[in-house]
Amino acid sequence: MDDDPRLLKVVSTLLRRHHHRVEAVPTGELARQALRRGNVDITLLDVNLPDVNGLSLVLEMRQEGNDTPVILLTVRTEVHDQTLGLRLGGDDYIAKPFNPEVLLARIEAVLRRCYGMGTAQRDDPADDNLLEIPPIVIDFAARQVRKDGEVVRLAPLEYSILAFLAANRGRAVSKEELMLDVWGTSRGVTRTLAEHISRLRRKLGVGLIVTQIGYGYLVPRHVRDDEAISR
Repeated sequence: MDDDPRLLKVVSTLLRRHHHRVEAVPTGELARQALRRGNVDITLLDVNLPDVNGLSLVLEMRQEGNDTPVILLTVRTEVHDQTLGLRLGGDDYIAKPFNPEVLLARIEAVLRRCYGMGTAQRDDPADDNLLEIPPIVIDFAARQVRKDGEVVRLAPLEYSILAFLAANRGRAVSKEELMLDVWGTSRGVTRTLAEHISRLRRKLGVGLIVTQIGYGYLVPRHVRDDEAISR
């Protein structure tokens, strides 16, 4: 629940890639409606929503008897703000900007603490673990990539880049969004990103990752056989 559409997209994609079901809403009123419908395991809540203060919403939840775990997201880093958020009913407090992988770890820590579980409700993870874009198959659970049935060795950053693009296949992803997901920042890593994209193309074929000039990259839903041949 955040009014920053870019952050909503990045966090939603990250969580879906790890098989969490996500409902992303940009306002406090929509958040309130989603929470009252139930079936929510955990809430990520921006303190500064456009129509309501996130801390007030947490207090309202607790007064209504809603004990859904809440992780508060905010640019405020003062001890007073963090203490207030936790005392009003927040279960954790994360300052922006944050590393997406750290956010994921904090989510799972709160879920373990509250439910004794490491992940949220998932959409048929057996089906979601494998993504096939012939001749490429990505196994998200094993963090493994195969081409024509053969395992392709990828460096950790190469895999993270490919996994994010593949999770958004058919949609152009901006360089900024990609860098935020992989590195947690969009500053100073543009050249490094380009180098990793080049290595991925050498290993997996030039047609798998398409450059969107002046914007970013796209993994198409289908790759032609002649494009998938490594050069």
